[in-house]
Amino acid sequence: MGLALVGGLIGAGASGAAAVDSASSTDPLSSLLGGLLGGSTTSASPQAPTISGHLDMRSQRLRKGCQKYAYQYRLQVPDGTEFDFETFVTDPRGISQASDVILSGADPLSGTKTVTICRSNTEPGRFVLHGALYTNDGQGPTTTTKVPDEPFRLTIPKHKKRHHRA
Repeated sequence: MGLALVGGLIGAGASGAAAVDSASSTDPLSSLLGGLLGGSTTSASPQAPTISGHLDMRSQRLRKGCQKYAYQYRLQVPDGTEFDFETFVTDPRGISQASDVILSGADPLSGTKTVTICRSNTEPGRFVLHGALYTNDGQGPTTTTKVPDEPFRLTIPKHKKRHHRA
């Protein structure tokens, strides 16, 4: 089976060598194939800058009317990179209830923001805060980084029955 793999790569010509170049040098088969095909045996790809984000929203009471609910965010982008961080909240039915935008030059890389949710438009239960981070370093196209979803609950407390004294 290993011989068939080598034969297939040799028959593939330059595309086979390119496949070997991108392989990790810790894989013995890749090192052997790289040596046979004249490809590099080390992975020399530069480390990409870290672009990430984090959202946090605590579970709380779904209050009457249209109310503001706070959430925290934390972004990591390389210096000099413009960013646009879009967030939105979906309710237990999957319907979007609120959104917000955090912009480079106007907002810090971490902080607290609020979204407005109206109790009459939704129902209590499990909500999800979603985020997408768009970045542009001025050298290429805008990149999109999906931020992990942050589930939280908005609940309506059950009222205790009041007993009237006779």
